[in-house]
Amino acid sequence: MSNSPTTPPQTADRSAERRLSIALFVIVTCQLMIMLDLTIVTTALPTIQRALGFSSANLTWVINAYGVAFGGLLLFGGRLGDVFGRRTVFLTGVAVFTAASLAGGLAQSATWLLATRVIQGIGAAVAAPSALSLIATTFTAPAARARALSYYTAASSAGGSLGLLAGGILTSWANWRWVMLVNVPIGIAIIVLAIRFIPHLAHTQAKLDVFGAITGTAGLIGIVYGFTHAADKGWGDAQTITAFAVGAVLLVAFLIGEQRVAQPIIPLALFSVRNRAVAYGGMLMLPAAMFAGLYFLMVYAQESLGYSPVRAGFAVVPLTLGVLSSRWTFPPLVKRFGPKNLVTAAAALIIVGLLWLSQMSASTGYGFVVVPTVFCGVGVGIAFTALNFTVLAGLPPQNAGAAAGMLQTMQQVGGALGIAVLGTVYISRLDDALATGSTAHGAVADAAGQALGGGAVFIAVLLLIGLFGLVKAAPAPAPAPAPAPGAQPAGQAGRD
Repeated sequence: MSNSPTTPPQTADRSAERRLSIALFVIVTCQLMIMLDLTIVTTALPTIQRALGFSSANLTWVINAYGVAFGGLLLFGGRLGDVFGRRTVFLTGVAVFTAASLAGGLAQSATWLLATRVIQGIGAAVAAPSALSLIATTFTAPAARARALSYYTAASSAGGSLGLLAGGILTSWANWRWVMLVNVPIGIAIIVLAIRFIPHLAHTQAKLDVFGAITGTAGLIGIVYGFTHAADKGWGDAQTITAFAVGAVLLVAFLIGEQRVAQPIIPLALFSVRNRAVAYGGMLMLPAAMFAGLYFLMVYAQESLGYSPVRAGFAVVPLTLGVLSSRWTFPPLVKRFGPKNLVTAAAALIIVGLLWLSQMSASTGYGFVVVPTVFCGVGVGIAFTALNFTVLAGLPPQNAGAAAGMLQTMQQVGGALGIAVLGTVYISRLDDALATGSTAHGAVADAAGQALGGGAVFIAVLLLIGLFGLVKAAPAPAPAPAPAPGAQPAGQAGRD
């Protein structure tokens, strides 16, 4: 009889569950950090302008440089994870992002800061798709995946509003440099914990489609730049038109090339499943309203109600809490009603919230917007999670990175589209209101409300996708459980 000690099954299960929980925490924290940086510099812009001598024309590029690099490189970053291993690519992206944040916090000139924002965007585009695909490949059981996605989506959806709040607090209570430097300790902690707790998972060796990487990346950068420039300079500006034209030509070349290579950046088979294909369309519409809505709520709070940056950041807390509620509501709801019904109901709730907000004015005050922003937050959180869940359902592991990259590309392009289109609505309404003798505060409130109401058009398309695009999926057999991350030494766990 052997006297060698054995690990009780319950202890081994608890250890494996603990490792998975820490791995999820690391992934979610990374996604939150990446999404925070889309907005965290917004409230610091006036201080940054004075400190580094930015011109008014170039100041918005502190935000746009990050967004264009991030949105343009997501497809490429997603495929890198499939080719070289998601854990390795995830760690590389976080390391690049963290180093760029440190350099940005030490910036001594406008050019220096803009360069670091571009590099931050590159790091984010490499890390973010691998973060989502790690969820797809690590949490294989439907219930576990729904739980993981609820955390991930809460971080993704709430990141923008939390970034505005964090930026205001750091700028007011410390120094504008901390909107960059705050990422450094967080990034180091993510790297240390990821090395320890994110499992090595085998991946299929693949060749990188160089032609697809170049044309797809350049084409997306052109489109994202076009939307960004249109929001600033208008749709008829020569640079806007040129960016769209060049981007469109390159994306056509990208799609033609993708049909001729054995291992494309975006496997077209991803779109052969109806639910996944229409969910991608939904992910274009939802951020178009969500990102723009957040922006115009901040405009209303600061320009119409006269709030300070910190107070304006706290003003969007109801929206954030609504989004975060999806963490608890989504797992039981998706089991009972399915993604199709959840997308439909969430879209209807967001439309009610946006149409309610469209009636706000300078005299209605902050109390008027609390309930509809909660409606929007709850709807956004549930719809966002349901769309992610639909895209990842039944996904072949070898395409997880490509699917995640495509999903997040649609999100970033959608956000840029919404800001550009609804920004045009805002400016047009603002000019009309001022021309008819409205006060500045009243004109801003009226224009912001009009833009928020316009966001309901994007969500109406999402509602149609829920009603007529998505179909109820047949119940699938539960997949075989993934190997527990702690069940064997890292060196034996598979190739990364």
